[in-house]
Amino acid sequence: MSFWEKIKAALEPRTAVPEEVEHQLRLATGALLLEMCRADFKVMQEERQSIAEAIRGTFDLTTEETLELMRAAETESECAVSLQIYTSLISEYSTLGQKHSLIKDLWRVAYADGEIHSLEENLIARISALIEVPPKTVEKLRLEIDGQQGPSPAGLPA
Repeated sequence: MSFWEKIKAALEPRTAVPEEVEHQLRLATGALLLEMCRADFKVMQEERQSIAEAIRGTFDLTTEETLELMRAAETESECAVSLQIYTSLISEYSTLGQKHSLIKDLWRVAYADGEIHSLEENLIARISALIEVPPKTVEKLRLEIDGQQGPSPAGLPA
């Protein structure tokens, strides 16, 4: 495939995702958001709330469906040995816009407790590389979310 064909293919909307793959994409997204919550070894209620809001908004779920997906994603992520289980699905079946939304949601979870830990930044960098979102785009998305969070806590770059 030529360079231009790859660009054209990347810009074309994806065909409908089969139902079983859609379920796996939901689990993968939930698991990655939960990994973000755990990245700094402190699981805060604000982070879990941010995850619930992201899942509910991304997949247009009810509160009960959101909680059910979070429970399933938590069980799934406890057994996972690698991020690639999740990121390969997202990379293959998600549009560029969906990938950007995921990165924004990861930043929202990271910001939810009021501070960004270097382990959280590292996790976002690894996930974004695996789903092929360039570092410059990741930083742009971070700045968008940072602007929504209000002033940065003392000691953190804006």
